[in-house]
Amino acid sequence: MRKYGNLTHTSYSDKKPESIIEIHLKPLDLMRYWRRIGVLSDFIGYFYGFSFLPNVPTDSMDMKNSEIVNSISTVFNELLENAAKYSYDKKADIEISLIHRGQSFEMLVRNKTNESNVSAYEASLKEIFSAKDLEQLYFQKIESNDPNSNRSGIGLIMVLKDYPVEMEVILESEEDHTIITSRIIYFTDESLQS
Repeated sequence: MRKYGNLTHTSYSDKKPESIIEIHLKPLDLMRYWRRIGVLSDFIGYFYGFSFLPNVPTDSMDMKNSEIVNSISTVFNELLENAAKYSYDKKADIEISLIHRGQSFEMLVRNKTNESNVSAYEASLKEIFSAKDLEQLYFQKIESNDPNSNRSGIGLIMVLKDYPVEMEVILESEEDHTIITSRIIYFTDESLQS
């Protein structure tokens, strides 16, 4: 088992969940209809946005333009895209658990991959979580003109640098595949993250 991340607030997992949604998807469905990722991400953003904006009417522009709704959607979208992209068996389930606990929202995504996919992803994780300055790394990746350079990880870097999240990725090797478990804790009250 190999772990990467910046997760320091593990005590949130001890709190009783107020809400849990579990979803099983096939990477093949997501790859064939890529737009489904955005649709599901927006749904999750709105669904949980109500929890964090209880006094905002659902049909108001305040809900539609809410920073929390849009950022939950963006963070979840990145996790889902990575799971679809790095799954080697396009018919194996991507398992998703979404857990609301007070002022935190946990996103847990598990998928299976093969050695070549996990190598590229792991190299990206090592680079991201050892970087001293994510902003600088982000711009290096964006500005890279070398087609052979590893531009992988731009979305994950953006999530880690721009949103109130902590993340942990666990890679577990089993026989001919590796299970990737990506866990993000999104803090709806940024002061809890400090």
